[in-house]
Amino acid sequence: MTIAIDEKGMIKIPEKIREELCMKAGETFDIRTEGKRITLLPSIEPEDFIARMEGKLKSGNKTITPAEIKSIWKML
Repeated sequence: MTIAIDEKGMIKIPEKIREELCMKAGETFDIRTEGKRITLLPSIEPEDFIARMEGKLKSGNKTITPAEIKSIWKML
């Protein structure tokens, strides 16, 4: 999937991705860079994020549990 930066420097996250990640208009995110990679992280408490995402994220055929999400969050 390819996206573009508009003349104001804004990037539109495709609707499919916003729905998959339960992203809502007006939410805030922390932005991090590593080399040429950009990462957006929700600006919410880890526990709130885990509760919100429970059962939504999948890794292959296995659903990621809240405990696994929490361990990933701690690594960030």
